[in-house]
Amino acid sequence: MKGKIALFLLLASTLMASLCVLGQAAPKAETYGYVDKAQYLRGEEGTLKIWIVNEGTEDLILQNITVTYPWNAYLPWEGNDSLKKIGEVILIDGNRTYEFDFTVPSDGRALSYGAIRVDVVTDEDEPTVNIPISIANPPMSFNLEDMDNLITLITVQIVVAIVAALIIAAAVFLTGRRPTTVT
Repeated sequence: MKGKIALFLLLASTLMASLCVLGQAAPKAETYGYVDKAQYLRGEEGTLKIWIVNEGTEDLILQNITVTYPWNAYLPWEGNDSLKKIGEVILIDGNRTYEFDFTVPSDGRALSYGAIRVDVVTDEDEPTVNIPISIANPPMSFNLEDMDNLITLITVQIVVAIVAALIIAAAVFLTGRRPTTVT
């Protein structure tokens, strides 16, 4: 009986020790970023600033950064930025900062609101972050022409409505009267 209890305790402690090894913190790269202005006009230039922080327990090797703007096009490769084969080491609790210059297109591809997607590839982790960007819409103007025709049309409609109301009132009045016979 004591042998079975000892064997059970040995197996339980081995299992607990193996689970402790699995519970170690994994390497983790966090990506943060912002644009230099609150809102952009079409055709205006801006700067995207990102920084990558190693919040894990091991050093990371930065391999690739891909930035995809909301006005991107894959053929040809425009509206995107890439840094490939970087090879920089980010130490534990260390960080790296990068800047990307961009120009908001003036050809209508830029929506009024969107997000810049930043994909970071390290040897251990692949975080993605979306950074909001706002693009001002061009002012909308309209001209009111031939307003005299509109005023004439509205006046005619009012006169027709008044005449129709008088005809209906006369019809109701006349149907309510009964002829009387004179004797």
